[in-house]
Amino acid sequence: MSTIEWLSQRPRAALGWLATLLAAVLAGCGPGVGGTGTGDTASALAYFGANPASLCSSELAALAACRYDGTTATAVPGAAPVLLVDAAAGARVRVRLHEDSAELVEACAPLEFRGQWGVIAGQAGRFYGHTDPDVAPAPALLEAQPSGTGLRLTLRDAEGRVLLGPVIVTATAAPPGTPVCP
Repeated sequence: MSTIEWLSQRPRAALGWLATLLAAVLAGCGPGVGGTGTGDTASALAYFGANPASLCSSELAALAACRYDGTTATAVPGAAPVLLVDAAAGARVRVRLHEDSAELVEACAPLEFRGQWGVIAGQAGRFYGHTDPDVAPAPALLEAQPSGTGLRLTLRDAEGRVLLGPVIVTATAAPPGTPVCP
């Protein structure tokens, strides 16, 4: 007798089997896969002991295209989305700044990072987040300093080891084409 025949003759067993299958599938939405579990930037801020801060009140405000209210020099919280790349053609590193967050993709590694701007007393601000945020989040931080017309970025894991960089990225209006990988 096949499994389907057996289940069709025993409705309670079929219901139990489906419930078990559903539980197994939904478990994939839990911690560590970018669902409702861990991997969010708030948990990364807490992990590093950082406090959320406005990117528009940092030294990166001009590059992040922050808006000002017109009457004071105080930045209005949040920023327009900005795309930064390491090369105009064939960009391997792409960074998207939006409001107080950054998303970085190194297309050839492959490596992804998502984080939120934050500060720790006595230290320069940086983005605190996770690498591989949708599959197996690992705490990481993205250091960003102005460099000419762009940013100098270094991505580090929780122990301070360099994962990427330093690399210079500059703003671009057009999405880059296919990355050129070695």
